[in-house]
Amino acid sequence: MHVIDTPAMPPATRDAFLTLIGPERADRLQDAARRLRRRLDGGTLWHVNSTAAGGGVAEMLHVLVPFYRALGVPARWAVVDGDPAFFDTTKRLGNLAYGSVQDADRLRPGDLDGYTRHLAAEAERLRTVLGPADVLLLHDHQTAGLVPGLSSVTAGVHWRCHVGVDAPTPGSREAWAALAPLLEKADGVVFSVRRHIPEELAHHRAAVIPPVLWPFAPKNEPLPADRLPGLLERCGLGPGDAPGYVLADGPRDPAAPLVVQVSRWDRLKDMHAVLTGFAAVPDAHLALIGPDPASIPDDVEQAHWFEVCRAAWTALPPGVRRRTRLVCLPMHDLDDNARLVNAAQRAAGLVVQKSLAEGFGLTVTEAMWKARPVVGSAVGGIADQIDHGRTGLLLDDPHDLAAFARLVTDVTGGAIDGAALGRRARARVHGAYLPDSDLLAVTGLLLT
Repeated sequence: MHVIDTPAMPPATRDAFLTLIGPERADRLQDAARRLRRRLDGGTLWHVNSTAAGGGVAEMLHVLVPFYRALGVPARWAVVDGDPAFFDTTKRLGNLAYGSVQDADRLRPGDLDGYTRHLAAEAERLRTVLGPADVLLLHDHQTAGLVPGLSSVTAGVHWRCHVGVDAPTPGSREAWAALAPLLEKADGVVFSVRRHIPEELAHHRAAVIPPVLWPFAPKNEPLPADRLPGLLERCGLGPGDAPGYVLADGPRDPAAPLVVQVSRWDRLKDMHAVLTGFAAVPDAHLALIGPDPASIPDDVEQAHWFEVCRAAWTALPPGVRRRTRLVCLPMHDLDDNARLVNAAQRAAGLVVQKSLAEGFGLTVTEAMWKARPVVGSAVGGIADQIDHGRTGLLLDDPHDLAAFARLVTDVTGGAIDGAALGRRARARVHGAYLPDSDLLAVTGLLLT
């Protein structure tokens, strides 16, 4: 276990956010912060997850912890450590919670014992920094095993789940059979999507709090026009030669429509199938963008799924391969990585997220904030974010590659007004998915 030292949010940044949301929302936000401070009564609101880099939860916590503190709410962030065996187990637990029925994702004898033993030790380490008035928000399946060891030492322990499946499967039932007993002593559970609350937790007090994005983060801030070409060159999306971390067969035609998917290299993000489906889209170029697979310690399968994508890319017809590229962005400087993603999304004429399952889909939120049209699978939180035909386009069956290609072609070919979709998408994010909604929801959670 280690504590993340997040930098303070400058008052000018806090004030810029209050201006962005307007006086009525700002007043509600500040009133909620006062009520939350009174509820904590000298304690601290702790967030606990399993990585400080990579993935939507870590990105969100880099913002939410300083944001809460800027509003006077004591908040801190701790990360549980683990060895490859622990993260192998949690990866399979996550895949099962997403509904996987693959034998490779089944829990093996001894997995849960090792998982609970490890988290019992991590709970002991956490106890050394916690006070009796503190409240914990534990994030995802990597932390569920902390609940038994921490429920009696603080003023509250809530578990927040960012993964889920729209309809139960044998795999998801296996995951919840393992996780639910560990959550018995939790004061409440939180999900991003209401239909993801499993029947195994029906007796718990449950809340729905979707993730949020920070509009001034390097991934979402406006980019000066003179910076965009250089950033795109570094993404391998400019007219020049691609850097070594980009798999490409020649330069990108800057006049051609650009389609982008930004995801982890993960089976459920279905990046290899995006390549296959894109072969039927004429003229446009595609960039699949993910992190350096070696840089995410809590996801031990990234390298495998990148190699699956590499094989799918290599198998494409030469003409299609020249219109597609795989980008493994470096992660040693998180702000720099985020600006590269920002540039790629802003340069895209269309952003796609053809996930097979999704907890929420912050990459969709990010693209919508940038007023980009989005084609997303009608799964998880993507279906909650996108109003089909108004704020984006939904693919009813993520396995239907022909339908995927048709939706993409409708936008890249001009049959659908992507700019109008994008404008309405940005308004949707402004109203529902900025951090004031998180603080108001957490205040309601802790005061009820």
